[in-house]
Parts: sequence; C-alpha cells; structure tokens
Amino acid sequence: MKTIFLVLLTFLFTSSIIFSQKKKNFIAEVKNSEVNIKLHRLIEFNHTDAKKGNKYVVAEITIENISDKNIAVGADYTMSISIIDDEGNKYRSGLKGTGIVSTYLTKEGSEKQDQKAFNLCFSDKFPPKTKAKSFLCGFEIPINANIVSFGVKDKNLWNGIKK
Repeated sequence: MKTIFLVLLTFLFTSSIIFSQKKKNFIAEVKNSEVNIKLHRLIEFNHTDAKKGNKYVVAEITIENISDKNIAVGADYTMSISIIDDEGNKYRSGLKGTGIVSTYLTKEGSEKQDQKAFNLCFSDKFPPKTKAKSFLCGFEIPINANIVSFGVKDKNLWNGIKK
C-alpha cells in the first residue's frame, strides 16, 4: 500500500511539473484588448551578411486575436515588433527582418516555417479568436547586446524577457 501511495504521489508531482512547464512556454508576453503576443524564443546566429560586430536574431512568436473583429495585425502590430537591449537600444524587425528569418530558415536552422501562420501574421484581416505561431521577426544586433525587453513599439506594449 505504501508503494502504491509513493508511486501515485510521484506521478502527481511529475505531472504538475510537466503541466506548468508546458503552460509557460514563452519568455515574454504583451497584450491589449485586441491581441495577445507571446515571444517563445530568440534564436541567435552569425551569418556573413551581418555587419561586422553584429549577429542576427530570429524571434519565434505567437499572435492571437482575442477580439471579436478582424485586425490589420501586419500593419498595426507585426511591423512594429521590437526588442530592447540592456543599454536601452531599440531594434525593430521591419522588412529587413523578413530576410533575416528567411536566411535562418534556409541556411542556418533545421526548423520548418508554418507559411500559412507566417502569412496570417502579416495580414490586414487577421480573424477574431485566431492564433498563429511563426518564426516571425529577424533582428540585426551587436554581438554583445543583451536583450531584456520585447514589445510592439507603435502600440507602446512592452514587457521584460524572462531568462
């Protein structure tokens, strides 16, 4: 009986740890009444196209439309996604960021892009109650930059990054 109790207790403890880890699979989150945007990870890589002393960073992001209307998520949110380093320097992905994502996916990374999700994240009609996860933004930053914040510059949505 004691053995069964210990096995059951171990199972419950392990299950609660696994559940809590799966629930918090992001390092930063910003939200308002329209969207919830989660940064899952920043993937650093060096590439010959980066300026001397710089590296590239690709962000894996989920955008969720939590409203009841279509949102122009590309123009209103995606194109303004930015990161900030510990010295206060802001880096915006913009159009160059799309090329950095492409470079990562074709030359550096082993992951596959969900092209439908990627396209949706730049849409002007992101449907209500919809979620899309993608390698969405790319940044060129100094090699020694320590990224501490994530957000949407044009909406003034910012949050710290959990390490």
